[in-house]
Amino acid sequence: MTAIIALAVVGIALLLAELVLPGGIVGVGGIICLLAAVTLTFVNYGAMAGAIALVAVMVFGVIITALWIKNFHRLPFTRQLVLNQSIDDSSEELWLDSLVGKEGVTLTKISPSGHAEFDGEKVDVMTESGKIDKGKTVKVIKTRGPSIFVEEVSV
Repeated sequence: MTAIIALAVVGIALLLAELVLPGGIVGVGGIICLLAAVTLTFVNYGAMAGAIALVAVMVFGVIITALWIKNFHRLPFTRQLVLNQSIDDSSEELWLDSLVGKEGVTLTKISPSGHAEFDGEKVDVMTESGKIDKGKTVKVIKTRGPSIFVEEVSV
């Protein structure tokens, strides 16, 4: 019985840890532990106890997950994972609009996207036609949404 409880507790803990840790391996381990706990219950205590264990694991899993999601942003080790500031779209749009007409230098090959430097700031850019080699002078011709389109300046 203690092995079944231990597997269930470890399984739920691993699934909760999966919400913070990337990769999926921890979550798969948690599912395996929970399946092992339910399987051991079926084998050791019969179909009725196994069915009760399966329902209990599902209900407790849903309850714990709901509590976790509700309180995720309040936990000390998850505060840095949650954005607490609002994003001001208008200031970004103004900044993008201010780039139109500016000239800069490509930091990478742009085919069709890459990086360029404008006024000392590294910016993700795109070209609508062809490729632009590294170190070439480019001019911002337009912006569309978050995309900045450039063309090579002929010397």
